[in-house]
Amino acid sequence: MQYYSLGKNSPNVDFRTAAITGQAPDKGLYFPSTIPKFTEAQIERFKTLDKATLAFEVMKPYVGGTIDDASLKEICAQTINFNFPLVPITENISSLELFHGPTLAFKDVGARFM
Repeated sequence: MQYYSLGKNSPNVDFRTAAITGQAPDKGLYFPSTIPKFTEAQIERFKTLDKATLAFEVMKPYVGGTIDDASLKEICAQTINFNFPLVPITENISSLELFHGPTLAFKDVGARFM
């Protein structure tokens, strides 16, 4: 998958380059050129997976071939190794508690991957 700069004045890059550089030369943030769409069958299967395996399955299309599967699985296992519960608020509303990680901050879920 390719990533483009939201500043629109930098060349497209792969996942590895976007992750390592963090920001495009034009100071724009990198954004995926496409957002993968999962089928209903995939989403149903996702419900049966542990968090690390789910993270691997969701990240794989974004990473493409820049990280081999074994390494990506290891990164996901090390990143998603704590509980972040989905807490019901009402019948149709829930809250994903992202503050249960090592630093007790929401960034523990996303930033640890980097």
